Amino acid sequence: MKFFIFLFVLPLSLLAQTNCQLTISGTLFSKENETLPGATVFVEELQRGTVADVDGKFSITALCPGKYTLSIKYLGYKDQVETVQLTKSKTLNVVMAEQDEVLQEVVVEDKFKTDNETQSVSVLSGKTLEEAKGRSFGEVLREIPGVGSIQTGPSIFKPVIHGVHSQRILILNNGIRHEGQQWGAEHAPEIDPFIASNIVVIKDAGAIKYGTDALGGVILVNPPALPVDATLGGELNLRANSNGRSGIVSGMLQGGSKKIQGLGWRVQGTGKKGGDYRAPDYNLTNTGFNELNFSTAAGYRKKNGSIEAFYSHFKSNLGILRGSVTSSVEDLENALQLEPPQGTKDFSYTIDNPRQEVSHDLLKLNGEWAAGKNVYRFQYGFQTNKRKEFDVRRGNLYDIPSIDLKLFTHTLDIEWAHNGTVADRSVGLNGMLQDNNNIFGTQRIPFIPNFTSASGGVFFIEKIRMGAWIVDAGWRYDFKHYNVSGYDYKNAPYRSQLDFHSMTGTLGASRGLGKYASLSTSLGSAWRPPHVAELYSFGRHQSAGAVEYGLLLDGSEGVLDINKSDYRNENALKWVGSLEYNRDKFSVEVSGYYNYIFNYIYLKPSGITQTFTGPTPYFNYRQTDASFLGLDVSAFYWLVSPLKVTAKASLLRATDETHHDYLVFVPSNRYELGLRYEQKQHRAWKNFYADLRLKYVARQNRTPAYLSMEQLTALQDAGEPIPSFDFMEAPPDYFLLNYSMGISHNIGASRIDISAGVDNVLNTRYREFTNRMKYYADDLGRNFTLGVKYIF
Repeated sequence: MKFFIFLFVLPLSLLAQTNCQLTISGTLFSKENETLPGATVFVEELQRGTVADVDGKFSITALCPGKYTLSIKYLGYKDQVETVQLTKSKTLNVVMAEQDEVLQEVVVEDKFKTDNETQSVSVLSGKTLEEAKGRSFGEVLREIPGVGSIQTGPSIFKPVIHGVHSQRILILNNGIRHEGQQWGAEHAPEIDPFIASNIVVIKDAGAIKYGTDALGGVILVNPPALPVDATLGGELNLRANSNGRSGIVSGMLQGGSKKIQGLGWRVQGTGKKGGDYRAPDYNLTNTGFNELNFSTAAGYRKKNGSIEAFYSHFKSNLGILRGSVTSSVEDLENALQLEPPQGTKDFSYTIDNPRQEVSHDLLKLNGEWAAGKNVYRFQYGFQTNKRKEFDVRRGNLYDIPSIDLKLFTHTLDIEWAHNGTVADRSVGLNGMLQDNNNIFGTQRIPFIPNFTSASGGVFFIEKIRMGAWIVDAGWRYDFKHYNVSGYDYKNAPYRSQLDFHSMTGTLGASRGLGKYASLSTSLGSAWRPPHVAELYSFGRHQSAGAVEYGLLLDGSEGVLDINKSDYRNENALKWVGSLEYNRDKFSVEVSGYYNYIFNYIYLKPSGITQTFTGPTPYFNYRQTDASFLGLDVSAFYWLVSPLKVTAKASLLRATDETHHDYLVFVPSNRYELGLRYEQKQHRAWKNFYADLRLKYVARQNRTPAYLSMEQLTALQDAGEPIPSFDFMEAPPDYFLLNYSMGISHNIGASRIDISAGVDNVLNTRYREFTNRMKYYADDLGRNFTLGVKYIF
């Protein structure tokens, strides 16, 4: 603790004081009138600068009268220099010109400005995002160091930030916190990556503005700004993959109004279809998918304010590996040891049981109004989420879902922001109402009970600029109330009322170190109330291939009263420190973190139980104190003008501190080395690139002990306690080689981009440690990809 006091207090005592009170602020635009979030604005005379926020706005304060040179940079645009003679505070509108050459691939593109500017933030945009958009949302995020995924087979990915996932990762889709049945590790977020112009990942705990459920971090999915001029344009994306024989079509059309200046609109849609994926040596039967998404938006913007409406619909049908279903102990033992998986058949587009049907609808209305140095914002969101899970059931139950849930969510956000000369302040309120219902007719005890919930919070954020330093501080209070109604394992009804409340706080500091480097550090606390699923889940969760039991379930007493249990809220204390260095030919970012989570809730492998479909591994929700210590590194270096070397590494050590043991489903250490060639022009073609990447994923050696089926059965038959264990040994380490290339061609005022690639070039056999299907099958084999994008 003395270290943290020294870290924050000492620099503040050294800050120089100044009476200069002038400000240079402004907004950065493209020629198409799109704002440019994440652009850097640097004051040459002072050797300090800032980063444009999500609306392309920047502000440099505490300036004395005089002449200043602003150096403005943004990926894909020409560097721009603005000279300002400052006698009073000045506001600029800067239009930047697109650079007529290939965009340099950057994963951590720039330090992205948020309400807490000292947070550890990564931005995925530009070429890197475009090249990844044909994948699922969870796969796309794996391009960022420190961000991984929990998988259930080859088509279901859930993001992991610094080792934690699910309810500890808050996702905001177009500003609205994404609320679905996300309590399951195999419940992928219902978000279409084609909707995003950039994806921002905040890796700190206690993201004050966004509320609870952010112990691990926050993911912001930001669409491009709506056009405000009388223009018409859009794009069409076509992509194909050999593995799974899948195809993707995505299109977008947008424009403005000639009659009403500032009125803009956009429509967008995506369709996907794929069949069985394939491991290097066999087919992965029943792993196909269908997906159909669309969205529409309209908005009006003028100088002092704006209003916007947005609607999106997401629907998917996902197959689960057939070999994960067993009917006897011998079948289960074979499934865990033998290949190919049981039930393996030839390729098919048929999606049979087990499978998921999921749909998600989002309606949003938001607006803001600026008055002097004050900005007032409001945002309302309504979401419906429908989830059906079909198991392998006998007779006429086969076509009836075993889980059938419908969730309604209302959210309301109100914020007041004040931009001062030396300090910025933000105060806001958040509220959420939810109603979750089991749809009658599943003919089984509901996996989770019905519930309604009401939650709310208030936050305060202060940012102070003192010389070269920026200091952020924030505080937040939240409460959550549940009304729960369900049935226990004896089919007896129960009702519960649950109340949770706590506070969150953050403190951080950042500064530039000369012209090319910057340092930031933050310490944040966060808390999380439990989800109903963690307390009351009961029975077979087919899409996870396992049986799960909640914290409040007891074999002899049924459902426990939470006040008579040893349950405690999750509380986290997380430190993150980052050092960045950026030059024209070389860039590197090193970020270290330590996250200690008290009363960490996790699914613990517990043994084998008998269900109507056969013996199945079962897991119990348990609590422990856990720590996550890690380091993320990303860098690139231009060897010569067209040739660049890239490198990434994510290192993590997770520990069960209470039992002096290890945790399950924690990503292993991974490293990536890339070589990229770029040529800006070749006759009528341009923007050629060729990218070769070698990824190494280490074996996860920090795992609980392995127990075989024989050992588990013997312990259970003898009534002996079962120690911490996993159902199989951690898979060995592996190398993957991936290759991609692309080129562009202008057709009048339009452009066509063509890309191709090969994933897993060497058709390597491997199993990812965080793939829940690792118990039954290998991961994906070689995959050829082809993409065509037409921009008009």
